[in-house]
Amino acid sequence: MKLQVLLDKNLITDNTNELSKEKIFLKTFQNSKYATDIKHYITPKELLNDLNLNTKFIGITGTNGKTTTAFVLSYLLKEAGYNVITQGTEGLYYNLKKVEEKTLTTPDIFTTIKRAYKYKPDFFVMEVSSHAIAQKRIEGIKFSAKIMTSFSQDHLDYHKSMEEYKNIKESFFQDESIKVVNGKLKVKNEKCKINISGFDFFVNSKNLYLIEKPLVDDIPMAGEFNKMNFSLALKTTELLTNFSLFTINFSLFKGVPGRMEIVSKNPLIIVDFAHTPDGIEKVLSSVEGEKIVVFGAGGNRDKDKRHLMGEAASKYADYIIITNDNPRCENPIDIAKDMAKGITKPYEIILDRKEAIKKAIKLTKNGKILFVLGKGDEKYIEYCNEKEEFNDKEEILKILKNMLY
Repeated sequence: MKLQVLLDKNLITDNTNELSKEKIFLKTFQNSKYATDIKHYITPKELLNDLNLNTKFIGITGTNGKTTTAFVLSYLLKEAGYNVITQGTEGLYYNLKKVEEKTLTTPDIFTTIKRAYKYKPDFFVMEVSSHAIAQKRIEGIKFSAKIMTSFSQDHLDYHKSMEEYKNIKESFFQDESIKVVNGKLKVKNEKCKINISGFDFFVNSKNLYLIEKPLVDDIPMAGEFNKMNFSLALKTTELLTNFSLFTINFSLFKGVPGRMEIVSKNPLIIVDFAHTPDGIEKVLSSVEGEKIVVFGAGGNRDKDKRHLMGEAASKYADYIIITNDNPRCENPIDIAKDMAKGITKPYEIILDRKEAIKKAIKLTKNGKILFVLGKGDEKYIEYCNEKEEFNDKEEILKILKNMLY
């Protein structure tokens, strides 16, 4: 019986607890330690080959910029007449309409395969996190193209060092697929040496395209850094299709939820997902004017970046309010104090995120700009083993309405 038929009948499982005589087991890197006694199984690669999907997979990795690049690329492919799935931080989208909520930025491989089989898109655009690369949540996928958006400090709670983090990202670019990278060439041979934000990467030189500076200037999103995200998407579209870059029309592009999203024009309030030192710098430096910043840092995550986030905000902000992000099981005040170590501008700590935003809005007089950073379009604040419903944009709009701005 073809695997396609078994999948239609829900007779393939990657969970050993669900295995029965009728079902066949999908053995993956993640579940292999639980399946040592299982003799008959299939692999993700075998399943994908049997399904014979006419879908091109595009993987996007990088510390910052994955989501924006994924949405822009999906928009371009859709404009070119293709059906597109977008999978990542914001959930699952079919032709830019949300069809499933977020699980992980890069879910387990079986989820990805089932989604590709269900929707059968021409292109499957997916964000690929460093965790997913390390845990082989993309095993078996033959990518038509891969994109590297940026590289800077993040996730050192998991990867332990920048070198390990770099090596994981580097490993994603060792095949002969199309590789579109935001970087500069240093040495060209079979394994190209390229520089990304001061770090040397060795990647496969076959089908490698380096974007050293933006290809476009006029884009429908704020932020100088977004010109590079748009450029990476444009170049990838050009390489994969016959779509002419000269026919691009961004008039229908609605932006990316929680990415340089202007929630209010008077006062000017911008919501962004920036949660790394590099991301914060790029966002705050992209708009001129007196700035107020509300932000926090995630609990039980990379502690070493917290004071660096404070330093980054201090370079561009005139006033800072430290608040809760996703404290998880860590004491919120300890997180805030870690961030404060790097702050050199006037600041205060208001752990209640709603109250922090309310105070910041009251300060936005005489043309001051408010940035609310770190959560983007997330719908919750994560505490220890529980989630509280919360969305920055919704709270801002409620506060403005009550203040009769």
